[in-house]
Amino acid sequence: MKFNWKVVIALVLVAGGIYFAVESIRPHSYSGNNLSFPVGSGPVSVTNPSEETLLVQVIGTGARSFSISSTIDGVSGSSTRQGSGRGITQSFEFGLPPGTSEFTISQGSDVNFVANTATTLEASLQPLGGSKAGTTLIVAIVVILGALFYISRANVYRWISALHREDFSTQDTQPIMVITDSGQDRESRVYVDNRVDTTS
Repeated sequence: MKFNWKVVIALVLVAGGIYFAVESIRPHSYSGNNLSFPVGSGPVSVTNPSEETLLVQVIGTGARSFSISSTIDGVSGSSTRQGSGRGITQSFEFGLPPGTSEFTISQGSDVNFVANTATTLEASLQPLGGSKAGTTLIVAIVVILGALFYISRANVYRWISALHREDFSTQDTQPIMVITDSGQDRESRVYVDNRVDTTS
């Protein structure tokens, strides 16, 4: 049986689409007193179990600034540029109050939440915001359905071809027509597969 690379590629697309869709919408959780994790466009929830306000940072790489909005009073605005040349970063520093707080980052790229504290923090986030998550899910579903449709069509064609070959291999080999030439004393037999046998 001939190896079909297109079907293999379609299977890879199905697996990749499922993985991408799940990773894009499932919550990610982090815990520790020395936290550093990437922040997407979805909401980030951080729990400070202590009774003190802790100093934390949100840091992005590159010259493009980002904006932050949060449920913390007075914590919103744009990042501040730090450094120069290839070492440029964008930073936003704020106090994390006791309890659970939520913030969201917009714009920017390669943004990370950083906290170096003696207190163990609990954080959870959605990699993508509502509209982006919906768009990503739709694209992933379209890719998966398209790949599954191609695999189905390819297999149906293969099954039909196999049955077609089997029908021809098991067909009746009796001639469908016998032509007798009395003058030449010959007899010709015509078969379904267009074979012509002539005997004297």
